[in-house]
Amino acid sequence: MAKHLLNRAIVYEFGTKCTQYLPKPLLYGIGRIIADISFIFCKSSVKKITSNFETIFPDTSPKDIAKKTRQLFRNYAEYLVDYGRFSGLNKETLLHKIIHFDGENNLIDALNMKKGLILLTAHLGNWELGGIFFSAYGLKVNVLTLPDDDNEVDSSRSQYRKNYGVKTITVGDSPLSSISLVNALSNNEVLAMLIDRYRDDTDGIQVNLFNKPHKFPKGPFILSRITGAPIVVAFVVKENGQYKGLVEKPFIVTSENEERDLIEKVVRIFEKYIVQYADQWYDFR
Repeated sequence: MAKHLLNRAIVYEFGTKCTQYLPKPLLYGIGRIIADISFIFCKSSVKKITSNFETIFPDTSPKDIAKKTRQLFRNYAEYLVDYGRFSGLNKETLLHKIIHFDGENNLIDALNMKKGLILLTAHLGNWELGGIFFSAYGLKVNVLTLPDDDNEVDSSRSQYRKNYGVKTITVGDSPLSSISLVNALSNNEVLAMLIDRYRDDTDGIQVNLFNKPHKFPKGPFILSRITGAPIVVAFVVKENGQYKGLVEKPFIVTSENEERDLIEKVVRIFEKYIVQYADQWYDFR
């Protein structure tokens, strides 16, 4: 699938280097122009986002769907500007960018279990800021990712996380990766995973997402069952120009028979927040 203009290595390079020297309104303006160009010319990405909106909002007119799609591209451009602007900030300053936090007690309850933490999220809002935010609680955070089609984009994201003490683990890099994940949890570390774009057809469980079949990985739920680590669903989204954190109540998988029901539970949580922040669900693939 062809990439939209906003998901290219040159844009990430610009975002992390040049945004330190230009005023925010100008950066947002430049991003908006690039977003509008992407909306006009990147047909495959537009088609995917349009299809998502049609599924989420089946009674919405094509004209309004097109408006929502264009706005999502603009929001993603804003996200990339923020991604670049924040890269020069220390962790303490960056954490003040999240002005509101729904569910902090849920996070504290999970951390008090001292079993590590499995954090599940989607491509909703600013997931990179989320990983950095959770590292402020004094825990080592490991972000599990699938390899990007563009190695330069992968490298840029990994370096960005590394600057804030967040480790990137690319799933499939090593046959010993499963052991390293269990060890991380036993060391009371955080494993953060984006699970809304799962690609593996040989593993996983099929669950309906907005009434369409969608594969989700079993791995996080197996890890919880094996290690006793709690799972939380969390997001960092932008609302009225400010970021806020959202953390749901923790749960633990105690038996294999529970796995499907708990995956369903996670998907229903995803749906709830995707509906609320649909123009921040950056599911371009």
